[in-house]
Amino acid sequence: MYDILNEWDNASKEWIESLKINQVRTNILIPETLKILGEIKGKRILDLGCGEGEYSRLFASKGAIVTGVDYSENLINEALKHSQTNEIEYFVRDACFLEGIEDEKFDFVVSTMCLMAIENIESAINEAYRVLKPGGEFLISILHPCFGFKDYFNEGPYREILSEHFGKPITFWHKTLSKTINPMLNVGFILRLLYEPQFSNDNSQIPKILLLKFNK
Repeated sequence: MYDILNEWDNASKEWIESLKINQVRTNILIPETLKILGEIKGKRILDLGCGEGEYSRLFASKGAIVTGVDYSENLINEALKHSQTNEIEYFVRDACFLEGIEDEKFDFVVSTMCLMAIENIESAINEAYRVLKPGGEFLISILHPCFGFKDYFNEGPYREILSEHFGKPITFWHKTLSKTINPMLNVGFILRLLYEPQFSNDNSQIPKILLLKFNK
């Protein structure tokens, strides 16, 4: 068994420090996420796997009504420290069981670099579908599943140290592209966008990040 909760709680301080120099998040993920979302003023957004709350705060600064959920109590506590006006609701919740969050509440569910850290991705997808309004959007970003694995078809857990500045290993679950997208389609989502951003300083020409947008 993998104690994911304790992994992220125990690594929460290192994770927060590592974000200060996380150029992929700053230069790729944040601007691309905001561009794909478009106008969000007055819209309800669920930040699924919100971590320390940076995305939640960005969405709120654009006028969105934001709820952030994360499995790690330490990361939620860090998010609460930065929520000085209580404009964002934060809850400690498992993405696979969004207890207390009502059906069809949100215009957007956004999950940035979170789903590959969830073993039961089908349950998380079902919950995202449940809490989205009809016509709502589900936007995810994940590590690209097609590259970086010696045996692409060997699905399952693996542990990785995220960077030289983040020394504690974290468990992720590798799934093929079909095992990532088909559960979305099976529950009723409609795929609207598949985007592989190119890193300007990457000479390998291999996409490392995959963004997917679905409609309910």
